[in-house]
Amino acid sequence: MKSISRREFLRSASRTVALGTALSLTLPAIAEDKNRPNILFIMSDDHAAHAISCYGSRINKTPNIDRIAEQGMRFNNCFCTNSICGPSRAVILTGKYSHKNGFMKNGDKFDSGQQSFPKLLGQAGYQTAMIGKWHLASDPQGFDHWKVLSAYGGQGTYFDPKFKEDGKYVQEKGYVTDIITDDCIEWVKNRDKNRPFCLMYHHKAPHRSWEPDEKHAKMYEDIDIPLPETFDDDYATRSDAARQQEMTVEKHFNKQDLKFDPPADLKGHELKKWKYQRYIKDYLRCIASVDDNIGRMMELLKAEGLEDNTIVVYTSDQGFFLGDHGWYDKRFMYEESLRMPLVVRYPKGVKAGTTNDDIVSNVDFAETFLDFAGVKIPDDMQGESLRPLLNGQRPWGWRDAFYYHYYMYPGHHVVKKHYGVRTSRYKLIHFYDDIDAWELFDLQKDPNELNNVYDNPKYAKIVKKLKAKIKKLQKKYKDDTAVATKLKPEGTMLDFNFDDIKDNIVKDNSGNGNNGKIINNALVVDGKKSKALKFTGKEYVDVKNSPSLDPSMQTWSAQASIKPDADGVIAAQGGEKLGYMLFIEDGRPCFTVRNYSMNFTAKATEKCIGKWTHIVGVATRNTVTIYVNGKEAATTELLNMMRWDAHEGFQVGRDTNNPVYKKISSKGFKGLIESVRLHRGNLSNCDIEKSYEGC
Repeated sequence: MKSISRREFLRSASRTVALGTALSLTLPAIAEDKNRPNILFIMSDDHAAHAISCYGSRINKTPNIDRIAEQGMRFNNCFCTNSICGPSRAVILTGKYSHKNGFMKNGDKFDSGQQSFPKLLGQAGYQTAMIGKWHLASDPQGFDHWKVLSAYGGQGTYFDPKFKEDGKYVQEKGYVTDIITDDCIEWVKNRDKNRPFCLMYHHKAPHRSWEPDEKHAKMYEDIDIPLPETFDDDYATRSDAARQQEMTVEKHFNKQDLKFDPPADLKGHELKKWKYQRYIKDYLRCIASVDDNIGRMMELLKAEGLEDNTIVVYTSDQGFFLGDHGWYDKRFMYEESLRMPLVVRYPKGVKAGTTNDDIVSNVDFAETFLDFAGVKIPDDMQGESLRPLLNGQRPWGWRDAFYYHYYMYPGHHVVKKHYGVRTSRYKLIHFYDDIDAWELFDLQKDPNELNNVYDNPKYAKIVKKLKAKIKKLQKKYKDDTAVATKLKPEGTMLDFNFDDIKDNIVKDNSGNGNNGKIINNALVVDGKKSKALKFTGKEYVDVKNSPSLDPSMQTWSAQASIKPDADGVIAAQGGEKLGYMLFIEDGRPCFTVRNYSMNFTAKATEKCIGKWTHIVGVATRNTVTIYVNGKEAATTELLNMMRWDAHEGFQVGRDTNNPVYKKISSKGFKGLIESVRLHRGNLSNCDIEKSYEGC
């Protein structure tokens, strides 16, 4: 690759800025300018570079993605600043690290009103559209048209997906990868042909739970996919962060992932391999559909005469573990998760069949699109335009190190918070928060990152140098968010009995101050062992939301001593997206957890109407269980723990907020309630039995 001097680079940059300024002053002329490139930005979800054949995949072929690379440039060292879905998308839109754009973890809400590259392109005369997976909680802004997946927090479904289109909900029939492509094709066909366009064509696939369409359902049926080299990694030299995660092929898949129960005779390593085959084949089948549909889109560009003047970008929102280290998912700063595929085709500005080994990142995408469009890159963006690299030139002073920061802990898959730096040879990672651990890898000698050499005296100078580099990059990007915090304490978070009520206020005996207010003047009567509240279906106790009542990402239990007269809500928190509820249905005690807008309900078999009954509902990371009178009565699988706070108050006797469980939420409790407790952390069987005996 040809190098240019810093002076030449700055001169080139100043010309770009000047052009952007001139263009911004002549918007009517811009709108008619057909020479500026169109931008087709294709992004999938969780597509690892090592599952793309132009990146050397051993397990599948991707001919249409390969064709983009063959006709343009393949970047070999593109890295994600924060390897998880929503944060990566926010970084791409804004050209800013997570701590600057405000979207640091899934569950946050993206401020769509802030500056983004689609808005800037629109102001410069581009027509813009966003179609597919958005996953940022807020509605898109700055697009002439948008149609984004809306179910399950923006994750969407593989079949018959629900979308939100320009503010209105629509249900589509069919397979999501085909539907997103169909919509993109229609938009391109019906575009304003007198204006350049930017289309964000974003797939859901191949995100978990990897559901292939009928066309690809039998691919790989008669073969075994090779196991990764590190499939049986024991994490011997790594920190507790690597050992304490919950994303192993061996232990952490659920029935929705595997689709079938394993053969009964499989045990140990053979069972682990069976689970891997179930996972990886469906994952690759979903990718095959993405690749086919990209082929359809490329054919459309040809038919519309757009091939030569359209920048085509293919990437994924981050990498993914394909059984590497025995894992699936992403999040870690290890290579398979950190590395993003990035291939770019643009006949007018990118030489076909080229590759690039420089360190680039998703924080560079916005700047690149603006540069090619002739739009001034805002000073507060934190990346660099890749245009010089795509043109075969390496600007003087191009980055020699990449900074990473992951925040979502406690969180799904239990990957610790960490930040770090990666150079061409070394990677230094610091896990922090409830841990203080460092890992150093010599990628030249140990590309699979199996040997942590942080404590090796031979690398002491390297450690010192890389720690200084981290501080320098944190200062450059203004990142002061790496602060150790304490996890929420375990213990009783709310404890109500009704012996001492003043001015309709029920005192919280847990010491957390979660006092409740009685609404509609419930009567205090004699209970089984103490006073009780009498409910007729109208009364309830309302507790304001507080940090101590956040049930997310930890085992959580709700307990009550009751004598019910009919079906109804005992206690509830949350709403239609996530929450939990103790209730009576068909005369039987039940506990439900609402997650991903689905209910996971454990229902006891014995009826309790007219009887004093002690109920404990427990939600762990993978199960929902109900205990009745000290004994386990029913359990069911939970599809992942609630990932964030419900942001709603807690109620006893009613569910007047958004419904947690629609069939029962409208039914107020009828009968007596003597005590209610909420507890964070594990409860042993002994604890449950004691709470029953003491009630």
